[in-house]
Amino acid sequence: MADLKRLPSLQSRWRLAASLASLGFGLAWFPAGYAGHQDTSLFQNRLALRGHKGWVSSVAFSPNSRWLASAGADKAVRLWEVGTGQKRSMSRGHSDYVQALAFSPDGKAIATGGFDATIILREVRTEKVLQTLRGHRGVVMALAYSGSGKTLASGGVDATIRLWNLRTGRQKRLLQGHTSWVNGLAFSADGRTLATGSSDGTVKLWDPATGKEKKTLATKAGEVRSVALSPQGGLVAMGTRYGIVFVWDPEREKVTRLEGHKADVWSVAFSPDGRLLASGDGDWDQPGHVRVWEARAWRLRETLKSSGEVLALAFSPNGKWLASGSWDKMVYVWKVRRGK
Repeated sequence: MADLKRLPSLQSRWRLAASLASLGFGLAWFPAGYAGHQDTSLFQNRLALRGHKGWVSSVAFSPNSRWLASAGADKAVRLWEVGTGQKRSMSRGHSDYVQALAFSPDGKAIATGGFDATIILREVRTEKVLQTLRGHRGVVMALAYSGSGKTLASGGVDATIRLWNLRTGRQKRLLQGHTSWVNGLAFSADGRTLATGSSDGTVKLWDPATGKEKKTLATKAGEVRSVALSPQGGLVAMGTRYGIVFVWDPEREKVTRLEGHKADVWSVAFSPDGRLLASGDGDWDQPGHVRVWEARAWRLRETLKSSGEVLALAFSPNGKWLASGSWDKMVYVWKVRRGK
């Protein structure tokens, strides 16, 4: 995201988009929209999910890959049954836009963060509010559970990262070091590293147990919009304001630069086997693209088309699906072809 001074103008744009008429409810299958021939595509087809009444800022799959959650400008969290598109809406709780969401590792709860500076934890089955966490001064931009499910990390426009003890509902640690919005964060699989990306143009690695900063990478390429860690924890991917995707190997002190996007890269996501990296872009009110890269070789494997600016991406834990959320209120789910 942009610097703090731009928040009012950004909110004005997002509110204008959220006030547009709903696209209606329903789903439809479309060709995958890939660049290349059907027999070489990674993706078989695309499911279009309609129902949101504003831009979709976040998507996440449940640990068992059965459900896809999405949230955004209409303040609601929607759950979709993957493969069929069956939809249910969770109770509203935020008084303003929902910016971030995350499933707990056991799949029993969903955490959401919003423009109202709050974090709400709900039980998935009953939709009961379990906890409401307060502490950020401004929009909660990003959320991530630790692998144990005992800690929730949150990042905000107040340039802070907060670690929450979910047993007590209290903040247990405040991480400070960024000088602008914290737009993305991710835990390593073993929970020993937390990666954070900021509009100050840096990505930082932290030790969650001590709160100490391990390493910092200054991209020198503008604001960091999104961050993802490879499943093995060895690589950090980041999307930036001017369309560059960086992949950082902290151990080897190597940075790989991936070019091809023409606009802000709002989201990045690794496949669960670590073999693919997806990155999504777009500009205001313009169609977006999802680029899929082969990890390690960093060859562009495929480009998927989105009718709106791609704001969020997620691979399902079973590796069978790739989902996106976009500016034009749509959620798309691409099916990964077997054997590809």
